[in-house]
This record gives sequence, C-alpha cells and structure tokens, in this order.
Amino acid sequence: MDFFETIKIRHNIKLNEQQKQAVLHKEGPALVLAGPGSGKTTVITARAACLIQNSGVRPDNILTLTFNKAAQLEMERRFQRLYGNEINGKVHFSTLHSFCNNVVRKYEALKGQRLKRIEGNDNDINKKQLLKTLYLEINNSKINDDELESLINEIGFVKNKMIKNIDGGIFSTNKFSQVFKAYEEYKRKNLYIDFDDMLTYAYSILIKCPEILNYYKNKYTYIQVDEGQDLSKIQFEVLNLLIKGNNNFFIVADDDQSIYGFRGAEPQYILDIRKQFSNCSIYNLETNYRSSKNIVELSSKFIKLNENRFDKNHTTFNKEKCDPIIINAKNEHEQLKIIIDKVKETLSRREDKEIAILYRNNLSSIIIADAFLRQQIPFKIKQNSLLFFKHWLVKDVVAFLMFALDQHDKEAFSKIYYRMNRYISKTMIECSINADNSGMSVIDCIINNADLKQFQINALQLLKVEFNSLSRMKPWEALEYIKNDFNYLESVKGYCELVGLSFEYLNRLFGILQGLSVGCQTIASFLVRLQELEQIFDGTIAVDANKKSSITLSTLHSSKGLEYDCVFMIDLINSEIPGEKALEQNSEGKNKAMLEEERRLFYVGMTRARNTLYLIYPMQINNEIAMRSIFINEVLYFLKKDIIDGIGEGSIVMHTKFGRGAVAEINESSADNQTIKIKFFSGEYKTFNLQICLENKLLSFD
Repeated sequence: MDFFETIKIRHNIKLNEQQKQAVLHKEGPALVLAGPGSGKTTVITARAACLIQNSGVRPDNILTLTFNKAAQLEMERRFQRLYGNEINGKVHFSTLHSFCNNVVRKYEALKGQRLKRIEGNDNDINKKQLLKTLYLEINNSKINDDELESLINEIGFVKNKMIKNIDGGIFSTNKFSQVFKAYEEYKRKNLYIDFDDMLTYAYSILIKCPEILNYYKNKYTYIQVDEGQDLSKIQFEVLNLLIKGNNNFFIVADDDQSIYGFRGAEPQYILDIRKQFSNCSIYNLETNYRSSKNIVELSSKFIKLNENRFDKNHTTFNKEKCDPIIINAKNEHEQLKIIIDKVKETLSRREDKEIAILYRNNLSSIIIADAFLRQQIPFKIKQNSLLFFKHWLVKDVVAFLMFALDQHDKEAFSKIYYRMNRYISKTMIECSINADNSGMSVIDCIINNADLKQFQINALQLLKVEFNSLSRMKPWEALEYIKNDFNYLESVKGYCELVGLSFEYLNRLFGILQGLSVGCQTIASFLVRLQELEQIFDGTIAVDANKKSSITLSTLHSSKGLEYDCVFMIDLINSEIPGEKALEQNSEGKNKAMLEEERRLFYVGMTRARNTLYLIYPMQINNEIAMRSIFINEVLYFLKKDIIDGIGEGSIVMHTKFGRGAVAEINESSADNQTIKIKFFSGEYKTFNLQICLENKLLSFD
C-alpha cells in the first residue's frame, strides 16, 4: 500500500496533489510556498514520516526547526499522535533559539566553562535592570519603560541583522552605540549570554569549531524549517552552515506573511533562494481549507498589490458566504459600541463560535477589555507586552488623582508639581519634604517653610481649594480639569517638542484614560479600576480562568498562525496601519518595502477569518480627524464597490494642484451636485464639486 493510501486509511489524512508533491521531496533543497490555511503543518509532519517509512531515513537524522515554542510543541504532538507508534525512533523538533542554545552548551562542555543565561529560568541577573543601570551611567538620566523596550528591540535587531557599524543614526536610543558596547563588554567580562547571543554565539562556534559543526551535519542530514519567511540574516547563516554540502533542506514559507522586519526578518532570502541554490525545487500549496470563498478571493487579489513576492493563485473548495463587512464609525466611542453589539450578535449565531478582535497596537485592547468586563462578555488576551499602566504619563495622571484624595502624599505631589502650570519650584518641594511638619498637608508645608511672597501664598491656597474640588469630581470631569485647568497636556506637548517625542501618541494615552473613566463614578473607584486592569494585562488576575471564552483579543502580529470563525479588525486608520512613516517613505519613493510589509500584516489579519470578517475604522480619534487606512480603499476597489460610497471624513485625497489632504466634509444633497470639503496638509481648507473633480481626474483617493 502506498504512503498516501496508508495515511488516508489510518489517519484520515487526504492530501491534494500539490501537498503530495511536497511530501515526496527527498533530496536537495526545497522551498514550499504555503498560503494561509493550506495545511503546512500536515505537510511537514507527513514529509518527515514519508522520509522514514518510504526512504529509510533514520528518525534521529531529521531536524525540524520552528520559530516559537508553541509551534514546536504543536508540530511535535501532532507527529507523535499520528506516526509515533509506527516509527522506531525520535524525530527532533526544536525552536531555532533552542537549537542554537544546544550548540553553545556543547561548546561549553568541550571547553569546561559555562556561560550564565540572563534570560530564561536559570538567570541570576536581570537583563532589564542591567540595561537600565548602563543607560543611566552613560546618559546621566533614567530610561523609561517605552525607551527600554525600544533599546532591547534595537539590540536584537543588530544581532539578527549582523550589523557591524552601529555608530550610524538609525537607532532611536540615546547614545545607542555606547550603551550597546557597554552591555556587550559587561556580558563578556562576566560570562553572561542573552537570548539573541544564542544565535550569534552558535554561528561563531560552528565556524570556529569544525568538530562541533561536523557533529550536527552528520547527525541531522535532513533539515526542515517552518515559517522560513521569518528567517533573519544570522538565522539564515546558521542554517547555511548546517546544510552546506548535501543541501538537504526543506523550507516551508509564505513570503506574503513576512511581518517581522522590525525583528530583523529578511524575506528576501526566500525570494532569492534560486540565486543561491539553482537546483532548488519550489512547491506551491495554494488550496485554502480555512476561509470562505469570498475571503480567499478578496485577500488573494489584495496581496497581489505587493510587487516583491512570488506569484500565487489561491483557491478554495469552501462555499461562498458574506463579503467582508466594512464599517465606518463616527469616533472611537461609536466603534466600541459597534464592536460590542456585533460581538453579541455573533455570539448568538451558532456557526461563528470563535471570535478574534485584532488590532495593530496593544493600546487598542485596553478600552475593549474594560468594556467587555463591564458587559460581562468573557474573553482572553493574547498579549506580548503592554506598557500603558507603567507609562510616565499614566503615572502622572494617577499622581494627580492620588494627591486630590490625599494632600499629604508627598511622593504624588513631587511627580506633578512642575506639570500643572502653577510656578512651583523644586526648592519649594525640597522645603516641604525635608521639613518636620507631621500631620500637615504638602501645600501647607510649603507655605510654612518656603520663603514665599504673598501672591505665591495666595496661589498655593487656591491650589489647595482646586485639589479639594478635584477630589469630589467624577473621574471624567477630573481628567478634563487636569487637561484644561492645570494645562497638563500643554506641558506634555512642550516636553515633546523639546525632546522629540510624539505628542499624538501621548495624547492617545490620555484619551484612553478618559475612555476608562466613563464607567466610574468616583476617583477612588477609577484608581481601583486601573489597578484591576493592570493586573489583568500582566496576568496577575485571570479573566478566563475556566478557559471557556470564545473571544480572543490580539495584535495582528500575534494572530499569525491562528484562525477564527469571525474576525474583527479594528482601528483601521492610517496612523495605525500602515503608519505615517510607511506612507511618507512610499510617497517619496524611498522605501516601498515598509508599506508592503504593512500590507502583508493587513493580509494576515484578513486571512485569520473562516466565515466572517469585519473591517472597522473610526473617523475621529480624540476629537481629531482620523484618516481611513489606504488598505480599506484597496479592499473597496476589489469588492467592486463605488469608491465614493466608502469615502468619509478623514479619507486621504490627492489633488493635482493642492496636493495631499483629508476629507473634512461631504455634502450629498444631490447625486450630481455633491461637494467635498478638504483640509490640505498645508493647513488650507477648500471646497470642490466632487463630480467635476472626478470627471477631470483632479482628485484621487488613497
């Protein structure tokens, strides 16, 4: 009985012709282009079994590499469940980092010296604390959580891209070169190794120690790699060393799902694979077993807008269902209401049992989680990291509110005195902190101990009254007072201009706080709510303890590899996806690659859906016009809907004379006399007859 007939009878695995061709590949290099829902895990595990059962390959000569632990465990479990009893031996499944760590361990055993891991379970030093200390020593200032996250990512980027010259201006971290070198030197002196070092150390060891390289080359004569589009330069070079000679590698990849450029992933290796391996066999897995015909056809047309890719023709045997549903919400508050209503409606439908709410930025999840908790809608969060609750702006606002409730709180007051436009100096604060005035409020301590003029005393007395009044306000009103009367956001804006931070991002953080405050009646309950949400997001409190929830909140990046019956993609505005930087670089002809990666990310989101896909965008955020994502317009085009029907406030336009701008208003009084008011990026407002503009090709819509 042939292999395919056997697995069909024993395991009910029915492979299509494209899958069979890939599984039968034995010798030499191979690239399998596996589209969404095309059964790549089935192919990888079946191919390993086929090598053993059909070709007589020893199980322990096969190494299958994955990019994360979850994928490794899933693949290993599936292989063991299906083929474990039929095979006498063990196929090795490993993450790339784990494999490289084993290489380093082997070198340590050879040299009789052990390096200390500063990430993982056996670390005796905290990597983040070490970087904070080094940053402080070099910059003479503390690094905040956002900057620390950026620093760690940039260090990883350098290692993965094998960048030699780090003295250029491509890094956002202050004095990055000095911090990086100090960090590397500290690790070298103290025999420390971090997560990214596992790759670079393994590469160096395999080059310098031929006995170790030959051990692995002889042991693993067949190497399979999952998610090959995510290979970074260092990972590809390690793989190159292992396969050199027999070239028996089998890479499963989808260049259309390469979304980790910020981590150093380089899909160009996959695209150029035949330049390096002229005899490389390429197999296409183009049948989508996951999504409805509507979603498969639309997403396939959408991704073909990218130029730097393999051409593919995705098909499916699945039935037609509904086209993706595009919804424009008036603002972020209406978007939230739409999400809640549609989720409840979806839960009532039996066919859509698993739901995902996907977003570009982790920040989008906070308001949704809060609303779902209040509505008693069960959910789980698939999170990477969320620094919102530790951000200095959030801590500032909390300090304002804490001081309003307790005017003896010196720590809270010391965080905000210079942020409230009340001309309080550091000297005044030091007087109050150092003075022994037990039982006296902070402001009274300043009045009693600082050398003040009468107008300053009057101002401080008034400040006491303000905070007393603030303590009795509802949270929303209190935040409005902090923003408008204490001029807090103006202070933040000035700080942003001084140090080059994005005020738009910080303004959004404040807007999220205001959104969370709506459901609270008192400042005390609001502060408790913030604490509860922080504990939910850091995992201290489980929101899905019984694991019964059918709703997942996830970033688009974290959703890759997963699938759901119904998917909501939200906050689909240009500032989120593709992002202003990608748009700017693309429009200037500098860098199309950034926009193409963002389009791939949007594609990944679309292809998570089996049956139903919602694409939702708010036309305003924080009372500012939000520009609908250009990807929404591309989807509208392929849905063959009149693009004018999808134009709303915030849509980006290009005028042949006045340049780029955003739609401020559309007057739809009659079909042949529609007027469109545009706010151009120059700041000018102009009104046009829409039909005349379109007929004469004066306007185009991004």
